Amino acid sequence: MNIFKSIINSIKTFGKNAGTEKRRDRFTAKKIQLEELAEELQRVLEGKTDFNFIGINANGYDILFFVKNDHNFDLEFRALKRIQIPYLEILERFASKNNIKFETKTLDRIPYLSLKTNTSIPQTVELAKRIQQEIFGNTDSTIYNIVP
Repeated sequence: MNIFKSIINSIKTFGKNAGTEKRRDRFTAKKIQLEELAEELQRVLEGKTDFNFIGINANGYDILFFVKNDHNFDLEFRALKRIQIPYLEILERFASKNNIKFETKTLDRIPYLSLKTNTSIPQTVELAKRIQQEIFGNTDSTIYNIVP
């Protein structure tokens, strides 16, 4: 009888642990490559995300945010870490060189750069590819986490 109780308790414990893993999985960031970015941006336009923006991040300092602007997108880069601060100037030069309007602001002591692109999904994806490759050195095969 004790063996039977042990088996039942093990099964109950396993069921509880399996549920815990499922709950943890909900908080694991979705991973994509840039070729899948268009689908994620479409979800933002359709209101299928928690916010009116998403971000992508591969290595902790290359976070680009895509902010819904009516039926198009603007891009933002926030310097949350010290390592990111030099990229503000690099992105400003990139924007100037490519005739992209931009604003540099501070929100809660966090500097950020807003690129006023007002671009469609295909244009936004192409711009994201260029920035990720030219500024951050990422490639088409880089795996990104979706933020938030």
